[in-house]
Amino acid sequence: MDAAPRTTLNLRLADACRMEQHALPILAAIAGNRTLARALRDRAELHHVETQAQLSQTLAVLDVLAPSLAQRLRVPTGAVAGGDPGVVQWMALERREIEAYQAVLAYCTHGPALDLARICASAIDLQRAVLLWLEAGAGDTPDYGWTPESAGVLRLVG
Repeated sequence: MDAAPRTTLNLRLADACRMEQHALPILAAIAGNRTLARALRDRAELHHVETQAQLSQTLAVLDVLAPSLAQRLRVPTGAVAGGDPGVVQWMALERREIEAYQAVLAYCTHGPALDLARICASAIDLQRAVLLWLEAGAGDTPDYGWTPESAGVLRLVG
């Protein structure tokens, strides 16, 4: 394999790792915010666990492709800056995670047989499911306390 595609793949994987690391304190803050609806906090707590699993998978691939890069990415992340995150921030985060994994997916043909495409596709599916749940206002859960319109989500008609 040429060095350029492999280097790009490693950098894209590192970006996906950083996105997952960035997500963990945000999800923890949402899950622990008692002013938010219970359904939202519960989903944030579950997604925190899912995000930890995705981070572990992505770091495992980097351990094979670029061990020194993987080691540098294992540094603990800090707290959320700028107050309590909410639904709008969470939706933006999910969109950025989808973009990060799509960028990795484009280079999966350049990586060794690590089932990387499956890992990326699974991550994208999970992020899309969470994003759709958030955009839908978590269905008709009565104690949810917000609607997509109140969170600043524009609905497309068509």
